[in-house]
Amino acid sequence: MWKRERPERTDLEHTMTEPPAPVAPAIRPVAPPPAPVVEAASERASAAPSSQPSSGKGSTLGATLRFKGDLVADEDLVVQGQVEGSILHTRSLTIGSQGRVRGDIRARRIVVEGTVEGNLYALESVSLRPGSTVRGDIFATGVAMDEGARLIGRIDMDNAPTVPTVKVPAPESPVAAGRDLSDTQADALLTGS
Repeated sequence: MWKRERPERTDLEHTMTEPPAPVAPAIRPVAPPPAPVVEAASERASAAPSSQPSSGKGSTLGATLRFKGDLVADEDLVVQGQVEGSILHTRSLTIGSQGRVRGDIRARRIVVEGTVEGNLYALESVSLRPGSTVRGDIFATGVAMDEGARLIGRIDMDNAPTVPTVKVPAPESPVAAGRDLSDTQADALLTGS
């Protein structure tokens, strides 16, 4: 039942000295890479502004990232992914066209190209771009709403925040980590003075 036939024994010495059988090479034509697309300067000037921070310094939360919790940042930030929780930001914050935020946002400048479900508190301005949707109230001294943007809420320019509450975790900070900053300290932190 379990008896199997064994092939003849191979002579190992003979096998090792015998040259290998030639193999035909597999040749496939290789297509040249596509030519790079070059955009004319006039087209770049008329194009819509990019979601990248204007200063060139900053971070991007990519479209495939999901963040849950409170997000605190001190550099320009572009959110293309999903954030569930509040965002406290001391500089420019852009919610990109693929970005979704469920929570309140506090920042110096806020640009919305995607979707926000929560209140927006800006020290300077809030800008709603075409295709954006905000479900919540906007508190800012300056508000720009492009055609095609949707706001389901209200705009309050009289009760705009003066200085957001910022907790500074950095030990080199003039304030001990985890303590609330006074208005003047937070303003100095926000303005870089």
